[in-house]
Amino acid sequence: MRFLLPPLALLLVLLLFSPRPSQAPEGGPGVRLEGVEFLLFPEAEGVEWRFTAREMVEEGGLFRIRGGLAGGRYVEGRLDLRLFAPEVVVEPGDDLRAPYARVEILKGCYRLDLSAPGRGEVRIRQKEGFLAPWVRIEAPNLRGEALNFRSDFALERMEADRPRFEFPAGGTFGPCTVEGGSA
Repeated sequence: MRFLLPPLALLLVLLLFSPRPSQAPEGGPGVRLEGVEFLLFPEAEGVEWRFTAREMVEEGGLFRIRGGLAGGRYVEGRLDLRLFAPEVVVEPGDDLRAPYARVEILKGCYRLDLSAPGRGEVRIRQKEGFLAPWVRIEAPNLRGEALNFRSDFALERMEADRPRFEFPAGGTFGPCTVEGGSA
């Protein structure tokens, strides 16, 4: 027993004072990328989303893209719509969530404000389209707002509560203001 005490004491001293690898803080982001260009390929055939932003952070299996976010939805290689938001969270199934967003749909020359700060989140479901607690729509042939807005990406099937829309009598409200858009 006397012969075992010095090696055990030495081992104890080495364990106490040996350098240890630093540990990452718990609950911190898994991955952080800065100055990102991000491509998203949902299940829909021929559809691709392209985003640019200051950073992308992975948090528990979700990707949060934020800071100067601009995105576009491309169908068969052609720009279909533009998306601007303070941040977008990519959820399982490639659905998107944002605190609020501005969308420009080229065909029809639509500009949509989906929700607003403090009004609730916007959801963009790849298989369904837009869902927002509030919307303001502007186009050469339509303008107005509504609550509990739901629509496909082409605005061909819209549902909303308490819609208040105006249609110009025999003309338009003005020219198309969406870059690359056509009425």
